[in-house]
Amino acid sequence: MNPLRTAIRLILSTSDSNREIGRQVDMAYNSIRRYRQLADKYQIQLDDVQKLNDDELQLKFSRRGATNSNKRLPDWAHVHRELQRKGVTRTLLWMEYKEEEPETAYGLSHFNELYVQWVGGNTLSMRQQFEPGERGWVDFSGSKMQWVDPTTGETHDAEIFVASAGVSGLLFALAVPSQRQEHWIHAHCEWYAALGGVPKITVPDNLKSAVLKAGRDPTLNPAYFEMGEHYGTVILPARSRRPKDKATVEGGVLIFQRWGIAKLRNRVFHSLSELNAGIFECVEAINNRVMRRYRQSRRERFDAIDKPALNPLPSRYEYAQWFGPQRVPPDYHVAVMGHFYSVPYRLAQQEVHARCTPTMIEIFSGRTRVASHARLQSIGHKTTDRAHMPDHHLAWADHTPLRYRTWAESVGPNALLVVEKLLDGARHPAGALNACATLQRISRKNGLERFELACVKALAIQSPTVKSIRSILQNRLEQRSGEPVSQRPMPSHENLRGADYFKNKEQKHVDQSDA
Repeated sequence: MNPLRTAIRLILSTSDSNREIGRQVDMAYNSIRRYRQLADKYQIQLDDVQKLNDDELQLKFSRRGATNSNKRLPDWAHVHRELQRKGVTRTLLWMEYKEEEPETAYGLSHFNELYVQWVGGNTLSMRQQFEPGERGWVDFSGSKMQWVDPTTGETHDAEIFVASAGVSGLLFALAVPSQRQEHWIHAHCEWYAALGGVPKITVPDNLKSAVLKAGRDPTLNPAYFEMGEHYGTVILPARSRRPKDKATVEGGVLIFQRWGIAKLRNRVFHSLSELNAGIFECVEAINNRVMRRYRQSRRERFDAIDKPALNPLPSRYEYAQWFGPQRVPPDYHVAVMGHFYSVPYRLAQQEVHARCTPTMIEIFSGRTRVASHARLQSIGHKTTDRAHMPDHHLAWADHTPLRYRTWAESVGPNALLVVEKLLDGARHPAGALNACATLQRISRKNGLERFELACVKALAIQSPTVKSIRSILQNRLEQRSGEPVSQRPMPSHENLRGADYFKNKEQKHVDQSDA
């Protein structure tokens, strides 16, 4: 029973003195006297007291309530909204409230007191209950730890990844070099491996390594989303500035700060692995400690409740960076970390994403992989898959001395010799490429066997040129390449002087010279 309500009832229903009533309700007799005066002043009856709740009764009979009954209450919802804005304080809002009607305004201290009461009555917490193995919560602790390089003496900071799993609240902690994406995902992989399974839902905070754009429909980091797809867990980020959405891990962070970071504060670690060994000892002690509420440890509850309900653990996820979107240029090569990789030429002017692992580059158009290449570190160079090239680009790419030498070698030794003479006879091998391409077309038209024989004939007459080989094939002279040429006797005629005439003429010229 409320002592004030009891005192008012005794005042209105009995003839006891103020001191007697004060002794019964453990109040000063002066307070009883004041309550009696207020009851007489406002002509309060016993029925009126029954209708008032405790807060209304307190407001009516307290000193502040008696003096401030005509005061004007602020719009607490408006005050609460304004306090969410940057730089707005209660004092500023009180001054604005007082300027409206100074005579009916509360003082600053009472204004603050009433606001706190209003917030306490309007800020409620819903107790949520989750299924075993359904959820896991992850976050960074916010408090860093250090390790010292034994060779240089340099101190390195380490971020502490903390996770809490399922109904049991089993804790996990890991020191990583930074909050960067690769370290964030590595910590998740270690956590899932330590659990021996995967929660159906993973609830992270809204750090950039997890969420690109927060809100009602958050945009996840592509690599983080891919990791969730690999492990079969739904990534469901907590709402911004709503720590109660992940109260389990917030409590876990506090526990680890008290029983992990504080416990290890005086130890010096000389490597990240050594620091993690110390963290593991502390986490094991926390998980094996019997909780008074459940009379079981977190480990015992996890093994009995959460672990059987976890999703199976797949193979370890291989971290990959994502780049894009970027538009495919007309040369159908996209830049990934300074190197250029080809995609199918039909994707020119379309947007693609690149997935980069330590050993491979994969190009995606939407959710479809359209190209994959071995990862190369050379900056400014290009890697081209011939299957990505159009036919006319393939033809030009094959326009090389090596390609024509290989082709000629497949035809025969004489064809190879002709091609070699063409390439060697040019000022630059590129100058003979068109001639080699013409020879290839001639060979397709006339057949490889005839072409090889034509090359034999051209070499025999010391004219290994395109013109000679074409003429030989057109006149079918390659068929007589092995027959001796027959000499017909010269017919007798008075206009034919014969070889003797020129021999005698040459002899006369020699005699004249000697003379």
